Amino acid sequence: TAAALRGDELALVDAVLDIQVLDKRSRRFVRVQDVVLQTHEGRLMVAGIDVSGGAVMRRIGLGFLARRRHAAPDDVVPWEAVNLISLRLSRLNFVEAFAEVADMHPADLADVVSQVGPRERAAVLGALNTQLAADTLQEMEDELRSAALLEMEVERAVAVLAEIDPDDAADILAELPDDAAETLLAGLPQADAEVLRHLASHPDHSAGALMTTDFVTLPRGITSAEALARIRAEAPEEHALAIVFVLDDGRRLCGVVALGELVLADPERHLESFMEDDVVTVTPDAPEEEVARLMTHYNLLALPVVEEDGHLAGIVTLDDALEAVLPDELTQRLPRLFR
Repeated sequence: TAAALRGDELALVDAVLDIQVLDKRSRRFVRVQDVVLQTHEGRLMVAGIDVSGGAVMRRIGLGFLARRRHAAPDDVVPWEAVNLISLRLSRLNFVEAFAEVADMHPADLADVVSQVGPRERAAVLGALNTQLAADTLQEMEDELRSAALLEMEVERAVAVLAEIDPDDAADILAELPDDAAETLLAGLPQADAEVLRHLASHPDHSAGALMTTDFVTLPRGITSAEALARIRAEAPEEHALAIVFVLDDGRRLCGVVALGELVLADPERHLESFMEDDVVTVTPDAPEEEVARLMTHYNLLALPVVEEDGHLAGIVTLDDALEAVLPDELTQRLPRLFR
């Protein structure tokens, strides 16, 4: 009986049948319709779970119909590929439940949390470290990520929001009720909150709404050795390093340098002597279609967004530009070029 179970033993019919489990191969939740048993060295063992419609037919007495059905390769999930995450969640055994999923890629984790209810979603994100929770949130659908943030304690939500790329953070805040957004902004450092407010102030479907403020700038008068020393000292996020933006004495954009070029340049060579000074730019009010057109036409990984006075307001990354104009089913396949 269930009362006599020891340790991690399970009553298969009561505890496993009809619950949702995580198929570790596909990172998808499936429902256990039947349990597959086999003998091994005289012992009866669990070999896997049957998730097919045929298993349902057998259970309701329509086995003759199931026999006419052609079995599919994915009908049976091997037991070693089964994660009983929903069962463990119901038992509040979070450590065990996430032991095998915490090392997933954020995109896979986002798939997992999109398939569970609010309680389980909050538990999944709550079990992750702050950076991984932020990365996972960025990979989720718009309506789910705002809901997930609202389900967190305010302090946790603020910490996660602080780790999200500024452009994505501004988008998430725009999806929240005004009072909830202001509560989260109030918990951030003032400078960070002002950046997010500024990004959120731009019209939808404009370059300003797409841009991020997470990038590296350097003055044009320094050498490549000095530039690399500054980059090391500032320790920017890895995704912000593909392109370095060069500013003049008035902090106006005057050129760009690829990181690879910078690393290979003579240490004593000044940036202004080898930077690309014919830079394609847009203004904050440029429509997103124009942004995407320019980036694909000129094969750009990042497009600077420049104010009328020449000051660099932000950059639009290629993945963000394409996500804005491509259908949803295609944007899910895009790599995060700057992550």
